[in-house]
Amino acid sequence: MPYIKKTLITTEACDAVHDKRLSISLMADGFSFSELSAQGELLAFGEAVGGHDPSMTNATRDIKAFFAEVGIRPLGFRRMELTVMSDDSVWVPDEVFSPAAVRQYLKVVGAEGRQPMTAPCRDLASTAVFTADEGIATAFKVALPGLTVANQHVRMVGCASLSGSHPVLLSHWRQGRVDLAAFADGRYLYGNTLRFNDENTLRYQLLEVVRTFGLERPDTELLMCGDVDRERFANYRPYFPKTTLFTGRATVGPAFRMLHTYRHALILI
Repeated sequence: MPYIKKTLITTEACDAVHDKRLSISLMADGFSFSELSAQGELLAFGEAVGGHDPSMTNATRDIKAFFAEVGIRPLGFRRMELTVMSDDSVWVPDEVFSPAAVRQYLKVVGAEGRQPMTAPCRDLASTAVFTADEGIATAFKVALPGLTVANQHVRMVGCASLSGSHPVLLSHWRQGRVDLAAFADGRYLYGNTLRFNDENTLRYQLLEVVRTFGLERPDTELLMCGDVDRERFANYRPYFPKTTLFTGRATVGPAFRMLHTYRHALILI
């Protein structure tokens, strides 16, 4: 089924295409995307809804048709990136990484037998090996030549600078999942995806991460983004010295004042 436009917000900013970045986040029922200037200013935001066609040929057609409809020509961008959500992933240092062993690496997280994907991370001098829907990711790469694919943990590593003055636990919330990245002194300390049914148990797990990695300080901050409502935010706020909705690092102008940027922070980093 072709993708249907749910949201589209654009500005009149005119950057040369080669100075812009196209960032896409894949969801189970569609995708969201942003255009960012070289200076990190949000120029456009959109959401597409619709099931991903299991045929790569049809999915590629649908992706091309959608971007043509919203007036985005995928040519000449400085960078185009797709973020896929992965429940199972592992970091492998570059000095020991072997493409022939990617299936073996996933055994340590109990994901053997799944089709692995990989993404390099220069900040950690490591490669992320993870599971995701390779078919739809490949369709995006065919539709948008030059597109790179990574999972949410690779994107979250790029937020280490947020912890320059105090420890930070960045949390990205999804249906029954929370993706975590812990930082201190500008360094990435820990990353994982936790599955949960009971938020009381999950609170204990988050506090255990804080204790384990030495983040128990009076200025530690919990950053929350993704599927966060008032109740969830209120449930975690008393347990951390500071709790904040993370809205990404893009500069957002008045055209986007009604956009809940914290829900889409991964494409605004």
